[in-house]
Amino acid sequence: MTSTRPPEAPSERPPRGRASSVRARGEELYLEIERRRPEHVSIEVAFRWFTRDKEIAGGVLGGGMAYRFFFWIMALAVLAAGGLGFASSSGADVTAEAQNAGLADALASTVATAASQSESGRWWLLLSGAFLVLWFSYGLLRALRLVHAAAWRVAAPPVRRVVRALAAVVAAPVAILAVTGAAAWVRLNASRPVGFLVTLSLCLLFALAWLWISTKLPAALDVDWTAFLPGAALFAVGLEALHLFTVYYLQTKLANASELYGVLGLATTALFYFFLIGRGVVWAAEVNAVVWEVRSERREAASTPARS
Repeated sequence: MTSTRPPEAPSERPPRGRASSVRARGEELYLEIERRRPEHVSIEVAFRWFTRDKEIAGGVLGGGMAYRFFFWIMALAVLAAGGLGFASSSGADVTAEAQNAGLADALASTVATAASQSESGRWWLLLSGAFLVLWFSYGLLRALRLVHAAAWRVAAPPVRRVVRALAAVVAAPVAILAVTGAAAWVRLNASRPVGFLVTLSLCLLFALAWLWISTKLPAALDVDWTAFLPGAALFAVGLEALHLFTVYYLQTKLANASELYGVLGLATTALFYFFLIGRGVVWAAEVNAVVWEVRSERREAASTPARS
């Protein structure tokens, strides 16, 4: 009597085989996208953007920008501490004023503590803070110029009108901080829909501010102001996303961070935040350069008559 064996279940593909299959599909997809590059502007821009970021070491440049932003903020904090020392010595209620400005209770009490501790050395803090703000503002200006020169593949020209450039570097972030503080006050004192709409409207402000800043930084010679629109839109959306994340999630975490992790936790969070902003600066410059190059090449190709 012949025994019949049940059919064996198909054996599963070994992990190495699955990895090879996934790699092969990835290579096929890459080749297909590579083939479609001349047909689609978006694909061409994405490829060149990725390549440009690798060529100029965008991650390293973003870290350098984070370093500049962090020390600029620290210099501004020293200057503000000197001013708070004068305010505290004059008898002003620093805690109440900070709360009225839209700061959280924990941050307002921190500001009041800094003000009371700065009374004795307020002149020293004010003078050293002013010097440090100018010093790190110049470093931030040089970093911005070098990043944009690298993204556009041009040589950074010497800075003209240094005083005006430093004033712009100092005034632009302070103005943005003031406007975001005003938006925070509206958000705390108005109804939720109004506060949310005001917070979203900051995206337009960020775009206009970065558009103006980008036009003052190194770029190709034949560009007009419209070449900086893609980077301004990208930077504004990213900064607005960070702002919303900070307002509706990170603010409550930071209020308790000093108790849980100490100053090191706050510094780490701030550095990560500034790194994201620095990467946004690099990406915005790269997008402007790449989009302009692709559009220029396609305009030239369209205007050149085809050879028979």
